[in-house]
Amino acid sequence: MSWWEIGEGSGHSAYNDELRLDLVDCGFCGESGRFAFESRIIKKNHKGKALRYDTLRCEECGNLTSVFWGTGSSGLQRHYQVPWLKETTKWPTHWPDDVGRFWLQARRSIEGSNWDAAALMARSAVQLVLRHQQATGKSLFEEINDLGKKGVLPPVMVEWAHEVRVLGNDNAHPTPGAAGTAPKDAQAVVEFLGMLLRVTFDLPFQISEHRGSKTAKP
Repeated sequence: MSWWEIGEGSGHSAYNDELRLDLVDCGFCGESGRFAFESRIIKKNHKGKALRYDTLRCEECGNLTSVFWGTGSSGLQRHYQVPWLKETTKWPTHWPDDVGRFWLQARRSIEGSNWDAAALMARSAVQLVLRHQQATGKSLFEEINDLGKKGVLPPVMVEWAHEVRVLGNDNAHPTPGAAGTAPKDAQAVVEFLGMLLRVTFDLPFQISEHRGSKTAKP
């Protein structure tokens, strides 16, 4: 993908032609949105689209963050930053809070190499997401199949969901002497959870943002 395509079709609604500081987290202290501008470099292509390279100073800890960003013709803005926050501390505001809490604990468990906890929290989060999507059934197996039949999950996601359901089953229903969760298995469950959240919450939210930005244009 060319960098000139940044913000084309995906991103967050741009309030104006300035960087949305509320989307930037300090890579050192984790503070969000509280930055002072240090410098800016602007590059434009033949169509007049601008890519900006900003240097920001965190007003909390004083450290610098470099942010590369642009706004697409759809009115959506996307950015990349260095450094980024290496520890997960929050979740997107368009996720349900209970889902966000479970996901956060799963992610922090991965970061801390707590594989059993990561698999258990991710599996629990998967079931919670399914229930937010009105899945019915007496078990996780039936709930997954229910969303597949309704078309909420494509067949490949249903197949993958059953794989991670099995991976996390020992943690949800422990037995004496059971072996611990392998790192790759815990990572697989958390990776699936991330994709499930993207399909069920992120994509609908981004589509709504995109439609809203088009409606707002004069």
